[in-house]
Amino acid sequence: METCFDSKAKEISRQTDMISGRFDDLYKNQHPVILTDLVSKWLPMSSWTPEYLENALNMMDGLLKVYVSHDNQHFVNHPDVTELISMTTGEFFERVFGTMTAIPSISADSELEGKKRFYLRTHSMPPMLYKDVVVPSQAEALIRSLYTLPSKGEMIPPEASVSHGNQDRETKQSASSECTSEGVDAVITDNRPISFNKMTAGDDCSGKRLSPGGDLVENCPFFKENTMQLWIGTEGNVTPLHYDRNHGLLAQITGRKELILFPPEDTRYLYPYPSLSNRAHTSRVNLRQLNQEGYIDRFPKLCEAQRYRCILQPGELLYIPPFWWHDVTSLDNCVSVTLPWDLDDTDPIPPAILL
Repeated sequence: METCFDSKAKEISRQTDMISGRFDDLYKNQHPVILTDLVSKWLPMSSWTPEYLENALNMMDGLLKVYVSHDNQHFVNHPDVTELISMTTGEFFERVFGTMTAIPSISADSELEGKKRFYLRTHSMPPMLYKDVVVPSQAEALIRSLYTLPSKGEMIPPEASVSHGNQDRETKQSASSECTSEGVDAVITDNRPISFNKMTAGDDCSGKRLSPGGDLVENCPFFKENTMQLWIGTEGNVTPLHYDRNHGLLAQITGRKELILFPPEDTRYLYPYPSLSNRAHTSRVNLRQLNQEGYIDRFPKLCEAQRYRCILQPGELLYIPPFWWHDVTSLDNCVSVTLPWDLDDTDPIPPAILL
């Protein structure tokens, strides 16, 4: 049964050869976009087999903390939806990628019987895997796509890379400071897993001021080891409709994920939990039940929302702006990496989020 909601989906655009000025003008804080020519060249695409990942996680102390879902489908870090259990690394990988699937399911949905689902989400990047992500040639390519990084001399923030005919932009442009070519060239030419060459006081890749001696990759906001996250989970896992208060990059390594997204101005149509709730950033709408008779009648404003969608393929990178609502379904057993970074003083907060 088709609903008023089904006919309104727009596809997220796919781009290659992104440059920082275009990203800043068209997408940053404005619209999701898929970059197809970056992650496809990453070392993890060829090296992150289940055996390799298991070995990397085995190097960490203790048991894995793994999410299981009360309905065997939805995964949110909230006790009403999921709980954390402890598993050995070997058991987890056998459950996800091996043969241990014919175990009792806690779901009443007959389609889910016979396979219990699991989701591992690390709260920082395991060191061995972090080094695979920040290989300097990979890092430099991503930096150049999102922020202006000249090969020598001055490191110009993204506002200065395109002429806007705008006095505010010109003011920011004149405020850019210098970075030594040694620090820049180290990231471009050094093929070790991480560069320890230093740069002088000035701007990091996001245009923020740095103290002397910061490492270029280390100071890029999306290359922080303690905020980068690894996600490994079973086919059919769902992260229900929610928004995040940060910029997000979702790098798909293994398997496919389907995403449904809504702009923040449609918040009033998406039935979020009350603002004082600890689930205020999540929606009460279950997008998988829209075809059930009478369900859409419970949320009639949903028909006014503009839906965007994509199926993220292995080797693709999705940028999700702050406060964009998104619902994620793993179409296969999946391995993904998220690279979030915080808002700064120049990032707008959509008024619809504050209502």
